[in-house]
Amino acid sequence: MAKRLKAPYFSAWFRADLRGRELPVRFAIVTAHNPMGKISPRAENRRRDAALRRCLRTMRISCFRVTGGNRDGSHREPGWGLVADSPKAACALAALFKQSAYYWVSSRRIFLGSAAGGPLRRAGSWNARQADWR
Repeated sequence: MAKRLKAPYFSAWFRADLRGRELPVRFAIVTAHNPMGKISPRAENRRRDAALRRCLRTMRISCFRVTGGNRDGSHREPGWGLVADSPKAACALAALFKQSAYYWVSSRRIFLGSAAGGPLRRAGSWNARQADWR
């Protein structure tokens, strides 16, 4: 049974580092920071992020940096955009890295999924949620 997802997850803003590439039609967003929503020390978050990146390389999943956070940028969590045809790997990785949720973006529509499984829930428009953090 999927856990209830926190309201702020539905209003996250994003900044993608595509390095000149186009935004994929479908991709997932997973972070390893702050497991289960509990703030972790920076060094621990960096270690977990590196472990997630190694997993993505081992799985041969093409990825790009995506940072999610609140609108004003006072809370940000670096993660990875996983180029994929389905959210299945993202759900498994989110669970492995003790995350509550992950995002699935399809045709610029954002969906939120629980790492515990269950249906995806609509969470907005990619175009409307582009952060302008400095």
